[in-house]
Amino acid sequence: MFGLIDHGFSAADLDRFRQHQRVAFDVLEVVGASLKAGETEKQVARRIHKHMKIAGAQNFFHVPVALFGDRTAYPGDFGQLGALPTDRVLKPNDPVILDCAPIFDGYTVDTSFAMRFGNGGVPAELDRALEELRGDVLADVKAGLTMRGIAQRVNEKVKRKGLENCHRKHIGLVLGHRVTMESNALLRGKSVWGLAPRQSAYFAVKSLRASRGKPLETPNWNHTRQSDCPPQDGLWAIEPHVAKDGFGAKFEDLLVIQNGEAYYLDNDLPHTRRWAMLATKRVAAK
Repeated sequence: MFGLIDHGFSAADLDRFRQHQRVAFDVLEVVGASLKAGETEKQVARRIHKHMKIAGAQNFFHVPVALFGDRTAYPGDFGQLGALPTDRVLKPNDPVILDCAPIFDGYTVDTSFAMRFGNGGVPAELDRALEELRGDVLADVKAGLTMRGIAQRVNEKVKRKGLENCHRKHIGLVLGHRVTMESNALLRGKSVWGLAPRQSAYFAVKSLRASRGKPLETPNWNHTRQSDCPPQDGLWAIEPHVAKDGFGAKFEDLLVIQNGEAYYLDNDLPHTRRWAMLATKRVAAK
């Protein structure tokens, strides 16, 4: 559909996805390290866009996102378009989320990086929850649960931990969503309102079909009836997002489901490295 492939990826395809995902995370880390007090979300989002282009991105599935302060926690009636960058100014010790979905050579990746500007980092309580949720999602996929059931279990666990579930306010209410690969170069690099037209059309049509009683078509992984089926083969960007006391944090990386197997495409990413360091510190402190 639309010259896009959403399943049946070869080992070479998966390796290309992995390489591009690492490049995208590298950009987010570089931008995160370059943040300055007084910058606005819009300025930082433009810098992400610029550096992704320099790194080889030809287009974007969604526009780059920079969230500062309590906006990382999607407060109150935060709408599905509320994550669009604003004139919010960065202040010392602000929580920060940088998120981008670049398309390199037709391969879509979607990456998210949480941090604190200045001293300290992501609160340990949030980091432990995110690490557990990453494992829980994979275990539930292997157990044969539906996407809806998995999203509901994630929500229950977040609540038990006394945290807020922010991904229910994502566009499409998503805990995760499909990513695709272009089968040809038609329209590559072309954009409409800053977005890749083929990928946007794919999501619009697939979402419409799912809303009309065809959950197997859904590109969105959420807690609604539109996701009441096992996750179909392909690549899924998993992005749990939790918050407490105005500090929001999330990760996003790619889950492979195909040939009866399920696994994360890469386990050497900024958030997994951070969790490994925290685990080492906990052991050393005992």
